[in-house]
Formats: sequence, C-alpha cells, structure tokens
Amino acid sequence: MQKTKKIIVFSNKLTKKNDSKTEYEVFNSWENFIKSELEPIGFWIAKDFNDNYLSIVNNIRRSNWWYKYCFSEDNLNNKLLDGSLDIDQAIDKCNLSEEKIAKLKFSLGGLAPSEKLLVYLYLREGLEIVPQFNPNAPKLYTYPIIEILSDNQNDLDWYQELIRKNLIAYKKLIDRVRLCNKCSSAHIYFIDVCPNCKNIDIKRSRFLHCFACGYVGKQEEFSKGYDLICPKCNAHLKHIGVDYDLPTAQYICNSCGYVFEEPETIYRCIACGEEGSPDKLNIQEFYSIEMTLYGREWLLLEQKKIIFSVLSESLKYVSLEYFQLLLDWFIKLYKRDSNFSFALALIKFQNIEEIIQFYGISQSIEIYRALAQRISEMLRNTDIVCRDDEYKLWIFLPATKKKGICNRINKLVNSIQPESGVKIKVYINIQYSSEIDSEINAEFLMNKLDKTDD
Repeated sequence: MQKTKKIIVFSNKLTKKNDSKTEYEVFNSWENFIKSELEPIGFWIAKDFNDNYLSIVNNIRRSNWWYKYCFSEDNLNNKLLDGSLDIDQAIDKCNLSEEKIAKLKFSLGGLAPSEKLLVYLYLREGLEIVPQFNPNAPKLYTYPIIEILSDNQNDLDWYQELIRKNLIAYKKLIDRVRLCNKCSSAHIYFIDVCPNCKNIDIKRSRFLHCFACGYVGKQEEFSKGYDLICPKCNAHLKHIGVDYDLPTAQYICNSCGYVFEEPETIYRCIACGEEGSPDKLNIQEFYSIEMTLYGREWLLLEQKKIIFSVLSESLKYVSLEYFQLLLDWFIKLYKRDSNFSFALALIKFQNIEEIIQFYGISQSIEIYRALAQRISEMLRNTDIVCRDDEYKLWIFLPATKKKGICNRINKLVNSIQPESGVKIKVYINIQYSSEIDSEINAEFLMNKLDKTDD
C-alpha cells in the first residue's frame, strides 16, 4: 500500500483535526520533522510560529524539497514563501502541485541551479520573481530564490544564461542601479571637488567684479561696514551694473585658490575606495522575471531530448529534408564528375538514458555539451550537420577523400569520457563517395549507414 504523503505543519499549538480532508502532521521544529522521515507534499507555517518562520523557510529551500510549496497562515511578506492560505487551501494547492510534478519526465535530484529555477517557476504558473531591495546587498537588489538556489554565492548571475536562451524573460523594470567600475558595488557616494586640483576643500562664495580696475574677489574683501570698496583701487561701488557686477563664478578652492562656477562631481566607492567620474560607472537594471512558454515546453521534454538538444548549442543544423535534398544533388554531381567527392558520417548516441541515470541530468548535460564542442571544432565551415528524432547526428563532408574520420571521431569521444563510471557509447559509420553504387540516392545511403553493431 502506497504511503500517504502529507503536508507538514510547523506550530507550537496546533493539533490535528479529525477531518479526513485535512492530511497533515504537526512539528515544533525542523529537526523533529527530519527525524520523522515523512515525505511532504508541501509545508504550512502557523501564525504562532512566525518568530521562527525564517529559519524554516530557508531550510526548506536548501533541502531536497526546495521546489515544494510553503504557505503561511499570516502574510509574512517573504519572497521565499508562496503566500498565505488557510490549512485546507494549502493542502489543495499542494495536491495540484504534485500533479504537475508527475508530468516532469526527469528526477528532481541532482539538478543544476538553472534547472531548479525552471522547475520552481513551472510549479508556480504565472509567478513573477521580483527583485528585493536590500541596503546591505552589494548591488542593493537581490533575487532571494536565485540566491538560495545557487551553488556558489560569489556567482549569482547564472540566470542570465536562461535569459539568453529565452527560457525565462525580463518582464517589468524595477530599478536602475549604478555600480563601481572596479568592484561592481552599488555602495558609492558622490563628492564635489575643485576642478583644478581635485581637493574637497571648496567653499561657495559670492564674487564681485570692479569695473574701475577689473579686480574680481570675494564679497567680504569689498565690504567696509555698509559700503562696498574695491580693495585694489579703493573705488566706491554703489550701483550694480554701473560700478560693478556679479560674475558667474561662485566657488573658490581653499587649497589652490582656483575660482570656478561649478564644482566637479566624482564618485567614491565605499567597498573598495575607487574614485572616478560618474560617467565611468556601470549601470545594471533590475527586472522582474517570469518563465517563457518556450521554457515551459523545454522543461516538459523528456530528459533524453533535453540532453540531445544540448548539441544545438555548438552545432548548427539544417533540416532533414534540406539535408537529403543537398545530399541527392551532390550524389548526382559526383556521378557526372568524380572530382566532386564527399563523405557522409553518422554518429548515433546509444546510451543517453544510462548516462542520465548514473550522472544525473546536470552532469550529463555538461558531458554532452563538451562532446558537441569538440565535434564543432573538428568540422570545417563547409561541412553540414543534420539530426533526426532518433538521436542520430548526420554530417555531410564535401570535398572529402581522406579516410580515417571514424578514428578521429572515436578519439574525440574518448577524450571527453568520464574518468570513472558509465562511459559514452556511440555508433559511428561513414561512407565515402568512391564506395557508393551508381544508382544510390540520399535516403538509401542514410539507411545503409544506419546499422548498429548489436
């Protein structure tokens, strides 16, 4: 009989109701829950547990149940929680989440942070991840769920790769922050300095210009009681615009004596002490983030298809129809002129499921990503690649007579094999134009190559 999964409640006072709908277990600490070895469908925090909720939700997001819903009785306004619901509503929501989890074709263990984020968003349809203002954060804003799912707290920008792949997308601009161009800290302040010597000892002052002798000086130099008298020529200055005027320069540097209209503004970084012009600052925009429709479709693919799709990151493909059309054309060219030599190679990936089962989806992706990169480096610009739905890679190599490509591909595969554990298995076959029959066509040639060594 299958064990009933229950929602886990954290409370010091709550006791279980005699209600068949309400399937939950109550714990007064995270440690007691762990000892129980129960498999939760979700979590719920009672209001009497509010003082301890932060450690509970952090433990959940760092545990093997990071993707599970976690609700609170009160609205605690925490980005790692899924809102406030009563216990029965929370149970209904968690049961619906279990149905969505069942649609995923891969294990939720051993995922990379990027894959975890996609699963987290998939289970919370319509969720926007909003950056949270934090004056103590280096960049003033953080994405709490991204931060807690990260393997490396010094690298929190890994989600940008999901943006580039259109698996997640920016939705609404929240703020624009200026960062130090040396250490990328937003903890900077601005100071006014003398444009001449860059000293901060500057004073705002009123200046007068004597028309009689042309002397310019601070107003206090001209003040003699209630009169204004030029300190240089002793002229009495009675009428502004006739005897004197007020120049635009309003500042003086007490260090070098330079008189200027406006001070120069520079920034100073609190974190590293870097100084410079504000136009040298880097700018980072913070947006809310949501999952794209493409991201949802990508996540719902089978693991094997996810792994095979990694090859498209390094290899540029043409459609199967175009590939066969081009191959047919080259076969005809070769029949007319044997100088139009070519080769057709097949690489068939045989044990993707075994690799996934042993290494997990994240490490498997990295293994096949490395393989795709090596294949890409081996190919020429004129070579054409095609893949089909049966995990086969076809490579058309025009102007090719030299034998030994199979050996090169085998060496390439061996160069990226894991040091221990399950090895990658591929079936490689190649046909040269000099070996084909006169009546052959593209479809026949491809079927001929597609033979396993079982």
